[in-house]
Amino acid sequence: MSRRVSVPDLPTGPRALIWRFLRVPVRLQTYANLLYLSALFPLGLTYFVLLTVGFAFGLTLSVLLVGVVLVIAMVYLTRELTALERFVADRALVVDVPAGATDAPPLSDPVAHLKYVVTSLSTWKGLVYLVSKLVLGVAAFTLLVFLGTLSLSLLFVPLYYENVNVGVRPVSGEMSLEPSVEFALQTWQIGLTIPFQVTTWYVTTLPEALAVSAFGLVATLVSLHLCNLAARVVGWYTSLLLGGTDPSTIRRSLDV
Repeated sequence: MSRRVSVPDLPTGPRALIWRFLRVPVRLQTYANLLYLSALFPLGLTYFVLLTVGFAFGLTLSVLLVGVVLVIAMVYLTRELTALERFVADRALVVDVPAGATDAPPLSDPVAHLKYVVTSLSTWKGLVYLVSKLVLGVAAFTLLVFLGTLSLSLLFVPLYYENVNVGVRPVSGEMSLEPSVEFALQTWQIGLTIPFQVTTWYVTTLPEALAVSAFGLVATLVSLHLCNLAARVVGWYTSLLLGGTDPSTIRRSLDV
């Protein structure tokens, strides 16, 4: 049975917005989202390899009985993995991914049951989701590595700034820039040029390191909010494909 999740009202006042921004590290849902995003890549890779290899071997050997059996087994495995993914997303993310009511014939009628499984849209929606999870996993892995490396390296600068060079260095050394603004009116022309130079800067003192760490704290909070947003997007995608799909055949058989 799926749980219903009510969408909280967004804060409107400045104080409520600030509090919502600051309390992201103490919300359990934040860490549930991070755990879910972290698992996307290994699970997506496992599903992709398992399903492509299984179906490829089964279709290749379909002229033999063993190939047909393998394809049927992969179809049922796809349905069970779909039910598992729907259940996990429904419990871990702030989305509602309910199971649909199924009219599948009982397993005591294997021919009718197999016909339903093969022709059911739920089966193929699940297959598309499981294969596409590799793409979701790569995107989530890239996001987590980038945000985690950036925010945490800035946050912990006071711990290691004396041992490594931490700062800003232009790619080509010092750069001189001269942006200008010109106003032209008939024969009159007025120009304003403000030259400035971008040079190398390194953290060399504790106050500078603490200032960078404060910026890193803000970057960490922003990163957590971005991860929560990414988890919500994945949840919407999961709900779109898996919402209303058939429940687990194994679980229904055990409940009987």
